[in-house]
Amino acid sequence: MTYFRDSILATLVYYDTLDFPLTMFEVYKYLINPARLDKNAKSSVFKIEASDIAVELDNMAKAELIRHKNGFYFLPDRDFLYELRIEKEKIAAQKWKKFLRIAKWFQAVPYLRAILASGSLAINNTVHESDFDVLAVVKDGRLYTARIFLSLAASFFGARRTRYDKSAPDKFCFNHYITDGNMNIRHESLYNAQTYANLKPVLARNGALSKFYNENMWLNEYIYGFKPAEEFVLRKVSSNPALLGIGGLGEFILNSPLGNKLESWAKRYQQKRIKENPMTHESGGRVVFNDNELEFHPRSFESFAVSKYNWNLKKLGIVPFAEEKDSGLLV
Repeated sequence: MTYFRDSILATLVYYDTLDFPLTMFEVYKYLINPARLDKNAKSSVFKIEASDIAVELDNMAKAELIRHKNGFYFLPDRDFLYELRIEKEKIAAQKWKKFLRIAKWFQAVPYLRAILASGSLAINNTVHESDFDVLAVVKDGRLYTARIFLSLAASFFGARRTRYDKSAPDKFCFNHYITDGNMNIRHESLYNAQTYANLKPVLARNGALSKFYNENMWLNEYIYGFKPAEEFVLRKVSSNPALLGIGGLGEFILNSPLGNKLESWAKRYQQKRIKENPMTHESGGRVVFNDNELEFHPRSFESFAVSKYNWNLKKLGIVPFAEEKDSGLLV
């Protein structure tokens, strides 16, 4: 089946844009839906198992379409990615320790429902200069209040990235907030699908993770048979009753007319600053600010990644019926 081989190759091509070789299991988990390459390849007609991926990867390696080393697969002439990934894994291990050491205190933040590691840290693809990209889930109706307290908590430890930091290694970059009342991501693309599929829940309450993926079933249009892990147990924050109690007390106090006034003021103040920030209106990125979502990606890597992916597919002779596009960045 040509579409099957092309789908595997396309997945390796996509992660090659991130200089990231994949294991067999990762190819299976993040496999680009064959229907994105061949509109006649409907997922309802066939079923791909992990064993099928393993056999096909072996066949592709024998045909010298791809290369492999110690269980990692990559494109020809990209052998250096193996050593690069091993080095980045070591760096990420140290960064995770720093991340978790501070993130545990976020349990005391009122209205915080989940912290999910995103970006390079989520896939252990970090360099020494990497910051900590975070998707935060907060209570509906308290978006701007929760942002204040989360920023204050990170600032207390000197670990919050600000707009003035050109480089912010090991600092928290809270570049995306959504509320538990509406967790649907409207900006669909291959880039965002792969990003959200790789999210790592460091702390999550009230079924936030399951709800997120249930409201974003569109990921399966881009990733074949995507199924999120039930729980990310290797790196997560242990529940701390004392810290959760502080957060709960804060919510008890702010679930009042005083809290309503604080949220109203915080919304006006923050939206005014966002509107006045020149980066909000720059091309090549996206900044969203409304009652359900705050997204700060004014200079996104997405356009570059998608363009390089499309170009490399053509270079390999794979011509999908439609090129991938970005998720609607400013032009």
